[in-house]
Amino acid sequence: MKPSLLLYLLLLSAFSGIAQPSQVDSPYHINGSAYKENCNCYTLTTAENFRSGSVWNINKIDLSQPFDFKFDVNLGCIDANGADGMVFVLQPISTNIGSSGGGIGFQGISPSVGIVIDTWQNTEYNDPGYDHITIHLNGDINHSSSNNLSGPVTALANNDNIEDCQWHILRVSWNPLTKIIAASMDGVERVSATIDLVSRVFANDPLVFWGFSAATGGSVNHQRFCTSLRSTYDIVSSAETCAPQQVTFNENFSSFGSIVKTYWDFGDGSFTYERNPPPHAYPNPGVYTVGASILGNNGCWSDTFKQVITIGSIPVAGFSAPDTICGHSPLSLADTSYVQFGTISEWNWIIDGNTFSGKSPPPLQVSDKSTAEISLAVKTKEGCESAIVSKTVALLELPAISLADSSDNCVGEELLLQVSSTNPGNPVVNWQWSPTGTNTASDSYRFRPSAAGLYTISVTGRGENGCFSDLVKHSAAFYQTRAFAGRDTVAAENQPVQLNGTGGTYYVWSPAGGLSDPARPDPVATNNRQATYVLTAYSPAGCETTDSITIKIYKGPELYMPTAFSPNGDGRNERYRFIAVGMRSLQYFHIFNRLGQQVYSSTRTEGWDGTINGIKQPAGNYTWTISGTDYNGKQYLKKGSFILIR
Repeated sequence: MKPSLLLYLLLLSAFSGIAQPSQVDSPYHINGSAYKENCNCYTLTTAENFRSGSVWNINKIDLSQPFDFKFDVNLGCIDANGADGMVFVLQPISTNIGSSGGGIGFQGISPSVGIVIDTWQNTEYNDPGYDHITIHLNGDINHSSSNNLSGPVTALANNDNIEDCQWHILRVSWNPLTKIIAASMDGVERVSATIDLVSRVFANDPLVFWGFSAATGGSVNHQRFCTSLRSTYDIVSSAETCAPQQVTFNENFSSFGSIVKTYWDFGDGSFTYERNPPPHAYPNPGVYTVGASILGNNGCWSDTFKQVITIGSIPVAGFSAPDTICGHSPLSLADTSYVQFGTISEWNWIIDGNTFSGKSPPPLQVSDKSTAEISLAVKTKEGCESAIVSKTVALLELPAISLADSSDNCVGEELLLQVSSTNPGNPVVNWQWSPTGTNTASDSYRFRPSAAGLYTISVTGRGENGCFSDLVKHSAAFYQTRAFAGRDTVAAENQPVQLNGTGGTYYVWSPAGGLSDPARPDPVATNNRQATYVLTAYSPAGCETTDSITIKIYKGPELYMPTAFSPNGDGRNERYRFIAVGMRSLQYFHIFNRLGQQVYSSTRTEGWDGTINGIKQPAGNYTWTISGTDYNGKQYLKKGSFILIR
């Protein structure tokens, strides 16, 4: 047998219009691989090869009456190789019939009507390549046959696959007046046919069995159905659910067949078996879990459908606020409201005559008055409103102070500041200064920084009522000079020497004799004998320092060289160096040992220390050469010798 998969996925099952006797034990006969999962649900085939199962209601229904059945159906989780499907069948023969394989337990049952959900393509029956649903007569599942009343179409609207591991709702209805039998899946009609079932199919006998059959062959799936029992209900919305309160419940119950009994538990210790119970009164606040369940005519109770309702209690409004605030300080409030049952959703503040909403109003500047009135009322989403709570906040006057604005000072000098209290109604009793951090009753402040810079000094005063004045700042600029006249130097008679004074903003040289301009930082000095000049550097605030420079005068221009030196570590005559008088530049200065090897070369004035790469050179005669250009542009070239003494 080919693995033919006719899948009849029948989901939520609700029966109405047929009076069936209540069967407390079980109204179903189970065949083959089928078994009962619970009171409402059955497995028709497990996912094993060559299995068949059927479940039949043992009570016949009367087709002269309408029916509307709803089932939950699950065609399994195997898609490409899943098989074979399930069938909802009406037949008058027996509750023991069924077969395996591509016939899905329906093939050959005659007379019969089947709503076939087929999940396998059997080409010999002209099956399409998608999971499909059809209406067939007399166990004939060939789509080319006249017994194919409707379909094939996809079992699910806009989807080729129903083997998706999901539960789907199959609804099967019959109307004896219009002679229409129809099937929908998940609320969308898929197939229907107009036919007189009683006269044409069942030989004028309206009593038939109904049930499901399913089968597997070389391919398999776990195929199941449930008769539907749903005890859902709606809670009629109300603007308020604040105790005491009446709550209305609207049932949305549905059942495969008739509903035999209902049970309501209102969560407050009371219950009822009434259908559509009247509004229920809740005199006290609380959180209540309301449950409803129904008993179907198959003897099964539904799962209890539960919803939680909150009957609100009166909230208690509250907030924290300071007893006093100083001057125009922001007023910060913190909500402390609470409710035992319910949720606070609305805050109504009145602050200094202004209204605000929200749990935390922003910090506010209150008006120039002696007091500010604050009130709060809250409301819950259940509609319960609190009483109004109020508080009066005293607004205290600030002290006022006065301080000089700015000053210029010299480093090393002491700055003395004096602050005064200017509000007689709230005199200052304590002062706080910065940057020294003193907190003293003194109204004077002394400051002596060690470095130049712009310093911001601030002060605030605490008044008799405990409020601090606004912060008052004083800017103090401290200046400092560092006069530097330059290094002592040598020059030839009447040779111009460029001076470069630094360390201040303004400068004065003295004595003025021999200087091109004693008020400039860089005058030119011309002398025929040794002179010492004193530089005074000033800041804008008049801060001054001094330094001096000595210019030695030699005959020249000339290059003077010593005849010997003794680098022996005694601190005297440790280096062999030249003295360049009146020279604008030096081209070179070389020293050679007695073998003619160069041991030193530099035009820098520090001279030679008697070593090469840190190695002391021996005592003895050495020669030198030097070349330079004087300030007039004349070239000088000299040679000579000296003695290194150890």
